[in-house]
Amino acid sequence: MKLVILESNAYDRNILSYILDQYLHNKLIHYSLQEFSNEKDMFETVDFQCEQLPCCFIHLSETEYDGFLVAQKIRKLNPNSIIMFTSSSECHAIHAYQMLAEGYLLKPVGKKQLGETLDKCLDQRNYIYKKIRVRSEYMNMNIPLKNIMYIEVFNKTCVIHTKEKLIASCIPLVELENQLKKEGFLRCHKSYLVNMRYIETCGKSGFYLYNKQFIPISRRESLKHRETHLNWLLNQLSIYRT
Repeated sequence: MKLVILESNAYDRNILSYILDQYLHNKLIHYSLQEFSNEKDMFETVDFQCEQLPCCFIHLSETEYDGFLVAQKIRKLNPNSIIMFTSSSECHAIHAYQMLAEGYLLKPVGKKQLGETLDKCLDQRNYIYKKIRVRSEYMNMNIPLKNIMYIEVFNKTCVIHTKEKLIASCIPLVELENQLKKEGFLRCHKSYLVNMRYIETCGKSGFYLYNKQFIPISRRESLKHRETHLNWLLNQLSIYRT
């Protein structure tokens, strides 16, 4: 496991490094860790494109947004990278939500908070490689869950919308729902199953995805589905108070 810390404060950097070492040692996880005080040295040293799944801890100051720009650059180089922010303030938490960060840790970072966040990151690593098997056009296909944005039904045919293409299958939507509901997918409408990782905003009548696609919500259960999404989002990010 590749770990990267970007933190200008040497004391905070050392504390975080120490807690990470204890956690990973107890989990028997092999890892490498690199620490940086500035982004220039980090990007010159770490080849994010070649790393399978880097896990990055990036400090956010109360007044500057540089940490978000760094995170965006890392995600462009490696879409599968895990991003966790550390900060002395909650003021950037909403922006962190929008970036789909895996963690937002308030300083001083404690062992329990970091351990619970890393547990979720390991689950996220498993999610990256999970696939669902469907039959389409007389052949079986294995589709990575991370690529599925949403699924909709047309005349008893499920159309799976991935980031690359559309895949049609005769598998019932309820069967896909049963397989995917524990993986962050929400049946928000009788004809739609949405991957909550791709939801950017939500309203009373539906969700808007990051590609601006609109996904309708059942009117009768609008509040329930919006609460489900909010609870999932809060659980994914984990803002810890000390």
